[in-house]
Parts: sequence; structure tokens; C-alpha cells
Amino acid sequence: MRKKSDTEVIREVEACIDAAIEKNRHTERIVIGVLLTLFVAGLGLMVYAVVSQRWELLVPGSIVQILLFFPIRKLIQLREDNMRLRILPRLLRLADSEEAKLLAARLVKRLIEKV
Repeated sequence: MRKKSDTEVIREVEACIDAAIEKNRHTERIVIGVLLTLFVAGLGLMVYAVVSQRWELLVPGSIVQILLFFPIRKLIQLREDNMRLRILPRLLRLADSEEAKLLAARLVKRLIEKV
């Protein structure tokens, strides 16, 4: 097996990172859709409760608004993962030896699989 050059290793890692970020973007779009749906449903329930003076509907509307926390947390986590992935190629460029760079590339691939 021949040793890869620095640029080959970094290109390979960047390709893997780009694929992972694209997958995260797809998940991000889904989470935003769920977030908007929950927001509109909760707000709609609350407005309907006030207009129709059916105060018992304020409780489910409020609960739906509270449930917005979960998609927002997932969205923040995805953005943090993307930021970590964007930093990795820069760190690889700082590796001082060929062995360190190949080891870093293997570790990056494992990280991407987990993210």
C-alpha cells in the first residue's frame, strides 16, 4: 500500500466531511419542518381558544409550545456537529508527520460515522 500525500488525505477527509454535513443539512430541514408545524399548531390552538373562549384548549396549545424545546435542541446539536466537522481539515493540516496525518484521517472517518 502506497503512502498518500498530504493533499490526498486532506481531500479524502474533506469529501467525507462534506457528505456528513449534507446528511446533517437534510436532517436539519426535517427538524425545521417539525419545529414550524409544532409552532403553528400550538399557536393555532391558543388563538382558537381565545377567540372561541374555550379556555381548556389553552393547555394543549401551551404544551405544544413547550415541546418546541426538543426540535430546537436537536437543531443546535446538528449545527454544533457541522462546526466540529468544518474544523477537522484545518487540524489535519497541522499534523506534523505522515503517520500522524494518516492516523488523524482514520480518526476523522470514525468521528464522521458517529456524527
